[in-house]
Amino acid sequence: EAAKMDALEFSLVNVSDLYNDYAGPLNLFDICLCILATCNHNEADSIHKLWKSIICEEVLPCHTSSESAMEFLGKLKQGSMLEEETIVHGAGNGGDALPKFENGEWIPRLRNRVAALGKELFGKGADYTFPLDLIVRELEGLRQVYDSTREEGHVSLLWPAQTMLDVDVSFYALFESYDSLQQVENAAIGGVDIATQLPWISSMSELLEMWVTAALSSYGSSSMIGLNSLYGNGQGNDASSQVRLLFL
Repeated sequence: EAAKMDALEFSLVNVSDLYNDYAGPLNLFDICLCILATCNHNEADSIHKLWKSIICEEVLPCHTSSESAMEFLGKLKQGSMLEEETIVHGAGNGGDALPKFENGEWIPRLRNRVAALGKELFGKGADYTFPLDLIVRELEGLRQVYDSTREEGHVSLLWPAQTMLDVDVSFYALFESYDSLQQVENAAIGGVDIATQLPWISSMSELLEMWVTAALSSYGSSSMIGLNSLYGNGQGNDASSQVRLLFL
């Protein structure tokens, strides 16, 4: 790996070699996505694998006392480039040497990384490199399983949605993503399971509350929330105009 990095200091390589011989093998996931965006290369499977790897890299390895966290994290790393990363149940078997999932120290790191990369990719003509549904599904899944490990009285924060808003995803697009994910969840279990759906419904309710608050604060002002255009004509740039789209 060191030899590869040293070689880049003294030579120029074409973008294909940069991706296949350097960025990919060295697990430079963010760079891989930027290369795909720059080259207008829409390869959904690779993009999804890269995003899952980025999310896993900020959370794993870790140990946890929660069975539900173990199950979710095990599924999360499937299909990533970090499938061999360690998840230990409990502090034994070397788990005490690993970060504890329940501490939540991974949350600000993950948020910052996703937001920074999202600003590089989203709204630049290659939105396929920022698969909104996938990212929301995994971040919201992490949030829900993390909240399930907290003691009663814990104040849950809708940080996945706020992270997407920081990237300039519109409220409307974000709400549609949450709604579609909830419907996919229903289809997967062959109907409506209240226990499964309640966290998603709660998140959608919190998102609507954030949306209305932003709409009221921006109504009648020049303040803009979510600068990306939904239809390419400027419609929906501010939160109040996006609310109206729900009734079209």
